[in-house]
Amino acid sequence: MLNGYLLIILAAIGYGALPIFVKWGYNLGLTMDLMLFSRFLIASSLMVFIHLVSRKKGLKISKSCLLLLTLQGLLFFGCSYSYFLSIKYMSATITNILLYTYPLMVVLMSAMFFKEKISLVKGVTLLIAFFGCLLVVDVVNISGQKISMPGFFYGVLSALFYALYNILGQHLSEKADPFTVSASTSIICLLATMAVYPPTNVFSGHSQSALWIVGLGTAIICTVIPLFSYQKGLALLGASQASILSTMEPAITIVLAGFILGETLTSSQLLGGLLVICGVLLLKLDKLERPYPFKRHLSHKA
Repeated sequence: MLNGYLLIILAAIGYGALPIFVKWGYNLGLTMDLMLFSRFLIASSLMVFIHLVSRKKGLKISKSCLLLLTLQGLLFFGCSYSYFLSIKYMSATITNILLYTYPLMVVLMSAMFFKEKISLVKGVTLLIAFFGCLLVVDVVNISGQKISMPGFFYGVLSALFYALYNILGQHLSEKADPFTVSASTSIICLLATMAVYPPTNVFSGHSQSALWIVGLGTAIICTVIPLFSYQKGLALLGASQASILSTMEPAITIVLAGFILGETLTSSQLLGGLLVICGVLLLKLDKLERPYPFKRHLSHKA
């Protein structure tokens, strides 16, 4: 049991460190296309290598899963693309808090498209988290600092993509093993990055040391290691405990951003971040291990 908790904490640290590496990369002069390309190139290469060494076979993907895996990869690419853009315009801390509103978007989409009733707990949760977001982005300008509207837009868009990614992931979990889904997602993200940013002279004009540090950091520390840690911790603790424990991720980002990047939040923004985390925690406590309606919807049609 203790190992399970440690693994989930390790995963939260890895995911929480992603915006730190991205912001640091921007500060060192790296471009978004380079950081996306290096992250997915290293991560997908490493995952395919591990898979081949451990299983002696290629990735097993059925024809029925291919379309869903492609969509899953494109959703994750959309999330990463929007997330990296948001960090370009805003602090790593605020971007991460905005991303963490994705469970609330799942609730809203479930109510809008699948007619799931919003319980009293969910209604209160949505209000708490929404008010928290208003404080985080400082809409009433308490601090006197101007929040970037493009950064806010891309931050919310990344949360929307991630909500859809998680909904579809619930359905894919019954059709393919987690490692195959993750490796395929990373490969599709690499191909999507190459389609948007053709890799001609992509490595020229940049600091090679910064490139390797950020590339290896985002790929291994923030992708491969937390992926393995979370999946193993999930098996040891169960979905409800693992998801609840993972709510520490925004707090980890706040601490790392303060120590490494020197970013600080106002007292109202800290309160807003706390309200968002509390809202997500209440939502997970209420939902526990019940599947998303989208999962049941697809299962009936399969």
